[in-house]
Amino acid sequence: MEKRSRLLDGILIGALVGAAVSMFDKQTRNHVIEGSRKLGAQVTKAVKNPKQTQEAIKEKFNEFKETVEHISEDVSFIAGKVDELREVTPQVLDIVKETKEVFTAEESNEHSLHQ
Repeated sequence: MEKRSRLLDGILIGALVGAAVSMFDKQTRNHVIEGSRKLGAQVTKAVKNPKQTQEAIKEKFNEFKETVEHISEDVSFIAGKVDELREVTPQVLDIVKETKEVFTAEESNEHSLHQ
């Protein structure tokens, strides 16, 4: 357990040092500050308007649910078409084989007539 704790401590310290070093870059610092402001504004809005937030979440959930249903219908449709192809393919192969045999027989008959 001691080794795991040291490893976790090392990872956390490394992440903090990396974050601190990246803050030396002005563009990164501004990006983080702007992102934090936007997040803070969204959280404040959600806290002040819980009903609106709840409705927005429900709406997104319903959109997601509809998308999943459409995908499920599409997958079922495609699976049905694949099954149809599996049934038709042997029949088509038989027709092609028979057609080839007929043409081969006709070609053979024409060849023997011309000799």
